[in-house]
Parts: sequence; C-alpha cells; structure tokens
Amino acid sequence: MRKALSLMVVGLLVACFGVSYGEIPRKRDSVLPGDDFPTYPAPVLIKVAQAGYKFLSYPVGARAAALAGAFSTVTGDAHSVFWNPAGLAFMKGRSGEAFGGHTQWIADIQYDYGGMAYNVNGTNAFGFGLVTVDNGTIQGAKINSRNPNGYELTNTFKLKEYMVSFAYARKITDRFSIGGAFKMAHQDLGGGNILDAFNKPQVVSNNSNSWAVDLGTYFNTGFRTVSIGVNVNNFSKTTNYQGETFELPRRAAMAFGVDMLTLAGRPKEAHKATFLMDVEKPLDFTERVLVAGEYLYQAPKSPFGLALRAGYRFNHDTEGYSVGSGLKFKTSGGRGVSVDYTYKRFDKNYFESVQMISGAVMF
Repeated sequence: MRKALSLMVVGLLVACFGVSYGEIPRKRDSVLPGDDFPTYPAPVLIKVAQAGYKFLSYPVGARAAALAGAFSTVTGDAHSVFWNPAGLAFMKGRSGEAFGGHTQWIADIQYDYGGMAYNVNGTNAFGFGLVTVDNGTIQGAKINSRNPNGYELTNTFKLKEYMVSFAYARKITDRFSIGGAFKMAHQDLGGGNILDAFNKPQVVSNNSNSWAVDLGTYFNTGFRTVSIGVNVNNFSKTTNYQGETFELPRRAAMAFGVDMLTLAGRPKEAHKATFLMDVEKPLDFTERVLVAGEYLYQAPKSPFGLALRAGYRFNHDTEGYSVGSGLKFKTSGGRGVSVDYTYKRFDKNYFESVQMISGAVMF
C-alpha cells in the first residue's frame, strides 16, 4: 500500500512538473512600432509578466532567503509550510514550532508572515501560514480629456494582499515523505475609474480571490545523507481579471542536498556543512539554478548552535547573492528559540539590497 501511494504521488508531481514546463505561445503584431524594427514571426513566446499575485513569490523566512530559496530538501523547519511541505514530516514527533518575521522588501514594499507546524506522532504533521503585504500608499488618477494632461488626480489608496496556507505532511517510510498545502489568496487593488460603453465614467471594484495548492516529496537516499526533493508551488486554475487571464506564480523544482563532511567520509558530530541545489522552473521566467551552502556548529550536548549561510540565484534578472547567519537555543526536551538574519543583494541599478530577520519558538 505504501509503495503504491508513493508511486502515485511521485507520478502526480512529475505530471505537475511537466505542466509547469508547458509554454503558452502568445501572438503579437508581425511588425513592431517604428520603421527600424525587423519583422518577427508569430507566435512569439513571451514569458515575463505572465503570472499574477506576485507576492506569493516573496521569500518567507530569513534562513530560506539566505539559502537563495534552495529550500526543497531542508527538513525539520516549520517554514517548509511555504516551500516543500513534505519537510514537515521530519520534525521531531510530538513537537512544534511557531515562527514569524517582517521584511522591508524592494520598491517600498513591506510584508509580514507567520505560522506554525506541529508533528503529531512522528508520522503526521500539520502546518499553517499567513502572509500579509503592505504596498504603501498609491496616488489614484482618472481620465479627463478636458485637462491638458489628459487625466486628473483622485484620492490616494492602499492595496490589500494576503494569503493563508494549510499544510499536511506524512512520513511514508523513515526516509521518504509526501506533503501538500492548500492556499487561499486575496488581492484588492482599490476602486478603478473606467468608461462604460456610453463613455460615461464609473467606478469598479478591483478585488479578486484565488486558490492554489503546493505538492512536494522528500527522499533521503540513505547514501551519506544525500537527499532529493521534488515540489510544485502555487499550482492553480486560470484567473480572469478584467478580461485578462493569468495563473498564480507557479514554480516547479527538483532539488538535491548533501552534508559535504559526510560525503567526504569524515563526519564530525559538532559540524555540518550542507550543500543545497534547486533547479526551478518559474511560470514567468526561464529556468534558474539556486545553489547554497550552510555551515552548522553545535558542540555535543550543548543547547546553543550557530549557522552561517550563503546562496546564489543563477539566471535572475535583478537578484544576486545572499548571505546570512543564525543562532539557536534548544534544550534536550525540544524547547527553545532561534533567530535568523539575511542580507540579499540586488542589482543596484534597479533596487536597493534587502535585510531580513525572522525568529521561531520551538515547543
């Protein structure tokens, strides 16, 4: 039964991964504006800006951000609610973790997140997560042909965006787990001033709701801590918004992780040096390779642990490297706290770099 279930889940993930690799051809005019532009054949694949609800792509957790998002084979961390829910199954049985953080993101965007996860019996784990976004105050405007500028300013307004996630994970064997998460997302872009069929102005409400699911698997090969993971995030139906259709920012990833000290055949109890790599396929961009390293030091029987992290996102248009660190205090009974910090480097021609801090309480 377990073997059949495992094969079914893996097959489903492979199918979802295949769908994520499907391209949507988009037609455009055969001649671009201007006499100096060459003629392009149709259809032409245009990948950028094909997804909505982009806040679902913001990194959750300073640890995951420091690892450049290469988090699909990380286990025992409640932040897996937002990454690969299968990792929740490897939290210690009858233990839980609550986490939260605030991030001053690019372009004056701020977002807060929080959640918790609990492993009921060493086999089944549940998780919950919440993200809220503050995009700042935006100046409204409407068309006015009598104005020399062709428009006039209206009241200022604020956008409302949030997402709620419920996750479940199950350990099938001592080395293999599956997980899934159901998400409900909301976006309110404020009232819009448009002209109706009779050229009369009217105000419409620009808010929508959408749902999505995450699916993931984790497998420890048993060979010197080598692990692999496959997961799909934000798999959703097509949403129609004022005549335009789009999907949520779907992401498919195949991942690899290993403790380099164990791989070298010289494991040390107090030291752990993990190499992580995710090969991801976003809906609205070409393939990316995320690589990261994490060094952990914790003396035997000591409740204190120190982590140093670094990561890099290849083939990203604005992001570069990320570095971070973490401190953890955890007793033998499983209770404690942790604090993580990350510095994310962006191309200074576009955005300022970002600093992130998050914390967690283990119980």
